[in-house]
Amino acid sequence: MTIERIYIPTVKRADRQITYENLPKSLQEKVVMVIDGSELNQYKYDCDYLELPEHIVGSWTQLAETRKFIHEQAGFIKYAMIDDDLIIKRRNSKYWTGVSNMESSRRNATSEEIEGAFETFSKWLDEDDIGIVGLSSIEAPPPSTEYIDTVGVFNILCIDGKKLSRELPDMNITSIRVAEDVLFIYECLSHGINTRQSTEWTYENGSLRKDMQNTRVVWNEMIEEVPEDYFQTDEHYDALEYIRRKFPAGIKIYEKGGKRKNTKYWKRIYKPRQTNSLF
Repeated sequence: MTIERIYIPTVKRADRQITYENLPKSLQEKVVMVIDGSELNQYKYDCDYLELPEHIVGSWTQLAETRKFIHEQAGFIKYAMIDDDLIIKRRNSKYWTGVSNMESSRRNATSEEIEGAFETFSKWLDEDDIGIVGLSSIEAPPPSTEYIDTVGVFNILCIDGKKLSRELPDMNITSIRVAEDVLFIYECLSHGINTRQSTEWTYENGSLRKDMQNTRVVWNEMIEEVPEDYFQTDEHYDALEYIRRKFPAGIKIYEKGGKRKNTKYWKRIYKPRQTNSLF
């Protein structure tokens, strides 16, 4: 079974859908944009739309609540949940095979390559312990293997709903406004749902562009002045401290060179299941 739906949560970007516009047509047909219903008439994209319940719109933890809503709506299918501002790229295979397959170290993926990538992710989700598949960040140096397991994956996730939906009611994933994606991965790992991060497939975050800064609602509506580094703010480290208290073995927070830093230990949190009979 392939990835059946692609959910794109989005707000205040009715005319700036970077992810959707860079997907091949075959995957655009699977897209469900998850939106504030009051903005529906602003969207002109040829895809399905899912309106958020009123109690989620405008809530302090709207993004976390939105993602939980998507998980609940998806149920037992295989699905992807992708931020609205990503461009998928492909890395040179020389990093894990020793054989180069392109002139550069990486480039934008073609439509055919993206389709093939999603088929690969779907096959990985068929493995007993893998419930979430993600792409590597463009900033991260590539490892010497095709993928790595039991790590943090963010921004673009392919999920096996069969594995997640049974554990979701027992997960705490809506308690913090930022770093909620880190909390989600820790909850999944602690419930026996393992992650896999592809080396070959990576992404570029369009929200880092200067002309997109004022649309980063999660941050802009909680901080009066845009900081140089969101990840050095009190808000970010308060959220990490919340996670650290829940998963003390999973995060180390410290200061180095006058800056706050943190190290995440994903493998310390993962609890493999003794049996896969539920899946």
